[in-house]
Amino acid sequence: MKTLYKTIQSKLFSLSDEPQGHELKRLNNLSGFVCGMIRKGNSNLPDVGSGLPQDINANSKTIAAKRFVSNKYTDFNIHFLPFLEPFLQGIFTFFTKETGIYIVIDGSQVGKDNGALMISLVWRNRGIPICWVTKSGGKGHFKSEDHEEVLKQAIEILLPILPKNIPVTLLGDGEFDGIGLQQLCLNVGWNYVLRTAKNSVFYENGDRFQPKSLALEAKQTVLFIPRVEFTNERFQYVNFVYWHDKTKYDEPIFLISNLSCYYTIICDYTFRYSIECLFKDLKSTSFNIHKTRLKKPEEVKNLIIIAALAFLLLTVLAIQYDETFYRKKVQRVRSDQKVLSFFSFAFRLVDYFIEYQKEFQFSFQFSKK
Repeated sequence: MKTLYKTIQSKLFSLSDEPQGHELKRLNNLSGFVCGMIRKGNSNLPDVGSGLPQDINANSKTIAAKRFVSNKYTDFNIHFLPFLEPFLQGIFTFFTKETGIYIVIDGSQVGKDNGALMISLVWRNRGIPICWVTKSGGKGHFKSEDHEEVLKQAIEILLPILPKNIPVTLLGDGEFDGIGLQQLCLNVGWNYVLRTAKNSVFYENGDRFQPKSLALEAKQTVLFIPRVEFTNERFQYVNFVYWHDKTKYDEPIFLISNLSCYYTIICDYTFRYSIECLFKDLKSTSFNIHKTRLKKPEEVKNLIIIAALAFLLLTVLAIQYDETFYRKKVQRVRSDQKVLSFFSFAFRLVDYFIEYQKEFQFSFQFSKK
């Protein structure tokens, strides 16, 4: 456990601006909490606190974890953003104008009393957490103002470090089709592909219609209506896609976008499911964050800081060591597929390194192999 703690601590300190006093103590504790969450694969506070290296009672470690998540000085901008930014700068080197950059907005239940609304970056068909807001109640309790708030956070984080001339596209499900969210994308030059409801209101050349009133012709899978007006507010220049691939979906999917090609709109939307993989990784695959008993939204928000930071470090590890040599150490390697996702691979790789006392590090300087 101490080997992992020291490796995490070394990386966090290398990315920090010489913390002193209480901030130094919080950073040391954060290193321990990330260590505990990775090693125990759980987000309950006793397991999180177990990563602290001090020889103190288990109850004291649990109390330390509780203090961190409930402390008013625990802050996204201090305890996650300084590590997220260099990570993104490194991973952005893999993206090109042809691949584009996709970000996804979605919500998920965290514990029985809170929901988390998160924006993630699509990477290898999975999501990487960028920013989030939490709220009492389920994921359906988020309003359009919350959607816009978290997107504004993402824009503030991403704009200064995004590579030039690489398109960015926001993806979201039906609850995220608000005009405010679309306008935010347009303001910064981003594309968007969002699902909408069958009873949404559109206007084409002044004629009102709803998706539920439309029908495809025999053997037709797509109906594309460009430059419509959206909702009774007549939000302009929206492109509408009615898509129903009966081999995959029982019901049609209705999409809105500022993109002008229906094929691109459909292809882009399929990347939305990456955030489902992210929530799965944060939950059942690894940290069981959905089982937290924390009840205050701010505490849940701070617990996600620990989980998201652990996720970043495991992603870094997967990128660094994603070679056949290391894959063979933790799984049966097949010629037709990698079997394990990059996240699950990294999770097992940590165990391998620690069990066999192998030296390793977390480097944010990624090389293209």
